[in-house]
Amino acid sequence: MKDTSLPPELCAPDAQLDRLAATARRRVTGPPGARVHWAEWGEGPPLVMLHGAYGGWPHFVRNIEPLMVDHRVLIPDLPGYGLSDMPPEPSIAAIGRGVAGGLDEILGEARYRLVAFSLGGAVTGPLRRLHPGRQSHIALIAPGGLSTPRAPAMRSVRHRTGQDLAEAIRFNLNSIMFADPAAVCPQAMRIQYEGSALARLRVERLVWGPGLGETMPGFDGQLVGIWGDGDPFPPPEDLPHRPDLVRSWGPQARGHLLAGVGHWAQYEAADRVNGILGVLFDREPPDG
Repeated sequence: MKDTSLPPELCAPDAQLDRLAATARRRVTGPPGARVHWAEWGEGPPLVMLHGAYGGWPHFVRNIEPLMVDHRVLIPDLPGYGLSDMPPEPSIAAIGRGVAGGLDEILGEARYRLVAFSLGGAVTGPLRRLHPGRQSHIALIAPGGLSTPRAPAMRSVRHRTGQDLAEAIRFNLNSIMFADPAAVCPQAMRIQYEGSALARLRVERLVWGPGLGETMPGFDGQLVGIWGDGDPFPPPEDLPHRPDLVRSWGPQARGHLLAGVGHWAQYEAADRVNGILGVLFDREPPDG
């Protein structure tokens, strides 16, 4: 039921969001107290997508439909977010164990493709340890797990209501997610609000590791790293060199720095990112 106490820009009907929510196949993995909720669409090679902090599958709202044409898209609510239970301890490793266990239930020992955004990028580290050799293709979009991120200005949304809440959501999207203020729209505001409202795990309390610098070098599958040049989280002196870092990890690795794009690259530059993903998935996986 629509919450009539919210400003309309935080709860407006959205054809794309509502269609994906209505058509998702839902499943739950893990034991009581450690449940992980999953949404899936499409058929084909399994493609796992890991969302960012304070988010869920809507972080990929502009990517799911192109990818589900020829993939079985699987997106968990990471432990501590959405409908999933909290991890047993606040660590990237614990989140990774919850996701890996769920994938074992769903896929057995099958290989899978992986797209990981922000916090989901950090979760790729433990997945590489827990599922060695099982990722045939990896796309890292503005991934965490490389270095201590900067802390751009944010406004807490707790205890805010009405237009004060809406303005805090708008401020945060402009500060941490987008390079272009025109990217802020009712769909993005609704996604940001709903993800924040369901989140219980605070990023600042997380124990990080194993990092991508430990787990990605030597990866022999198909790999791409994507950043926007307006991403506020990496140190500014490091950001231009992030694509080269990814290229150093494996013989098939490629890297992209997208001009005029912020942290949430797969939303703000959806067509460009979807094109990069299409090229990645058209490349032959290594034998495994």
